[in-house]
Amino acid sequence: MAKNLVLSRRTRLEFVDLIDDERLELAANELDRLVMTRFAGKVDPDLAVDVFFEIKEKAKGFSVKAAEKALVFTAPTSLEILYAVYDFAEEYLGYCFYEPGIDNLDEFGGKVLLPLDKYLIRNRVPALPLRGLVQEFPFTDEDYIIADWMVKNKLNLLQTWLKYYVNIPEDMLDYFELRGIEITGGGHNFSFLIPAEKYAESHPEFFAERNGERIKPSSSKSALLLSEQLCTTNTELREELVKNIIELSKKHPRLKSLGLSPNDGFGWCECKECSKLYDKTKKGDLYNLSEHVHEANKIYHQLVKYVNRRLREENCTIDLGFGAYINYCRPSEGMTVDKGMRSGLANYWRCINHKINDPECPVNSNYAKDLQRWMKVKNGGLFGIYEYYMGVNFYISLPMVHTDDIFDEVKFYEKVGVDSLVTQFHVPHWHVYGINFYCMANALYKKSRTATQKRMWNALFGKDVAEGKRFIKAVHKLVQSAGTCHIPYPYALFNRTRLEDYVKLHKKAQVLCKKLPRDEYRQDLVLWMEYLVRFKTFFDDYHAGKAGVKELEKFRKWANDKCSGRRILRFPSFNRYTENIGKMISEGRKWLHFGLDWEDAYVVKHSQTILK
Repeated sequence: MAKNLVLSRRTRLEFVDLIDDERLELAANELDRLVMTRFAGKVDPDLAVDVFFEIKEKAKGFSVKAAEKALVFTAPTSLEILYAVYDFAEEYLGYCFYEPGIDNLDEFGGKVLLPLDKYLIRNRVPALPLRGLVQEFPFTDEDYIIADWMVKNKLNLLQTWLKYYVNIPEDMLDYFELRGIEITGGGHNFSFLIPAEKYAESHPEFFAERNGERIKPSSSKSALLLSEQLCTTNTELREELVKNIIELSKKHPRLKSLGLSPNDGFGWCECKECSKLYDKTKKGDLYNLSEHVHEANKIYHQLVKYVNRRLREENCTIDLGFGAYINYCRPSEGMTVDKGMRSGLANYWRCINHKINDPECPVNSNYAKDLQRWMKVKNGGLFGIYEYYMGVNFYISLPMVHTDDIFDEVKFYEKVGVDSLVTQFHVPHWHVYGINFYCMANALYKKSRTATQKRMWNALFGKDVAEGKRFIKAVHKLVQSAGTCHIPYPYALFNRTRLEDYVKLHKKAQVLCKKLPRDEYRQDLVLWMEYLVRFKTFFDDYHAGKAGVKELEKFRKWANDKCSGRRILRFPSFNRYTENIGKMISEGRKWLHFGLDWEDAYVVKHSQTILK
């Protein structure tokens, strides 16, 4: 009796008893495509292998088993059958779904031997029920490859801003839905739900009072650090929020959750009623960048509780999301995360040289304490983590290698009862941070760290895997050399590292690229290292008084000319950031970060305390 099921060029898949289900049809098409591609060049295959997709509601996760002349995929849902297909392709057919739009395959044609005496995959379940990405940009055709990458890596949540959600085409919503991906309307939505264009003139009392006057709110199209909030105690404003949310949910019936999240920044109302809900002398903390302002958790949470209650009274079934961020990081007294509520802790400017639950880290340990506080007040609702596995650095591609710590952090989140984990991302910087995104997705489905990384490194470096791993390790070592703790913005990195180390990394990348010069990933590593050398050189020369606007423009031109179309840099963010540097230099102001007084003050304080 055969001990293995053999897949080869002669294999023809026969799908047996395939029920009428769109996801199962997709799973069948994908399995057939992946097998056909694996055995490219086969002609008139004549060995049939029966494929069974078994839906068993009580099954624990998904499983794959080889039988004599058959493959059996079992799962409680059709979506998990699809997940099983992709995991089978990675673990037995030689694929690695590392980046959007590309199916890495390490070998064509050779036979695949599948043992008959054991499960190939058994009872695979996720660590967290909700797993995904945060899209902070408009939807385009690129989102089709994003959705494809997400389902291949078993991510089921895409959080975006409401202003982007309302413009998603129906066929794209269908595409995400078929792949089991929920799109939620998160983001900083105060200005979307109560837009200045509609309410500024007719209802100035809806907006925060500052220094004795109502603010003149910016356009709802503004996105960055508005520091403009609403008058959260105004009853009419609260009811208008309820009305607008209900109308939005009726207009967009697929929207299951939206965020009642403040505009980015601070700027909370100081009117008589709102002022009763905070103590101006009780400031925030250094770790969450709010020690210069009062704690706003109570003023915010009262609004959230009111709106959630009213939505339930109006029989609105949409989940109400809210953020845990900067000066509203922790739950106020009496705050609970009730059924119909979703929240997430955003560990903004976290330390990337420590795990999130490291008690020795003066930054991350406080975020871990905040998380524990939220876990104690969960009351039927969902609570998650909003991560920055691309570094909090204006998407300007500073190094962050988090491939090991992610696996431990996910285990910690599962242990304490977290429901979701999402991270910000951009496809244009995938060859800088994709290793983090891929490891995150695998960690979230309890896959082996060793197997995941072996597959990833092999896909990225092939025969040069040992040298490639040494290169990535050297990048990680550079960041660690910046100090025990590290917050990933330019000043913290460049002020505490040496130019010669960047030059060495650039040379290592060049050596690696020469071994396979047509490989786009290796080409991008060379460009990325040259980018860092040029950025660091400008930083050093600026602080030595040898560089100004002229040198900055030369650096900007190089980046836009050489890195365009590559997956290493997001140009809207890079150009905006460097334009601001030029503006500061022209005005005679010192460049520390983005030119915001309060933020620059934290850069200085960090350098004197936690980043010494």
